[in-house]
Amino acid sequence: MLRRSLVCFAAVFALVFFVVDTPACVFAVATADEAQAAIDGAQARLATYYEAAVQAENAGGNVTELATVLNGAGALLSQARVASENTEYDLAIDFASNCTDMLEGFAERADTLAVSAAQGRFFDFMVNVVGSTVGAVAVVIAGWILWINLKKRYEKVGSAI
Repeated sequence: MLRRSLVCFAAVFALVFFVVDTPACVFAVATADEAQAAIDGAQARLATYYEAAVQAENAGGNVTELATVLNGAGALLSQARVASENTEYDLAIDFASNCTDMLEGFAERADTLAVSAAQGRFFDFMVNVVGSTVGAVAVVIAGWILWINLKKRYEKVGSAI
């Protein structure tokens, strides 16, 4: 009898220790409103970063890497919506949180890409327009110098050349 009481006491003690030591978030169940707020926040962030990617592409940047990140985040957002529709609100919040985490640092990468594309366009302008102008002026000057030298030679030698 004492042994049985001791075993029961140990089991109750272990159960109480487990419940007290376990974080509250393990037992928490998310509500539909919390899941919807997480999904809405992830969707707003995804839309904002999509616009940043469009601006980087319009600047002339190669947005392949950005598009890959956006596609992955969009897939996570879609999974969050499906989980929310299936009343798996904790899972929906996890997917929305993973979507948000995947977009971490996205704005900086898009801005960097847009700036480097603008710098590349400026360099292309300098090479194409300024380089062509300098080249054309060099050809004209070289032609003029050649004409002057040939004219002097013709005057010295005469029309025998």
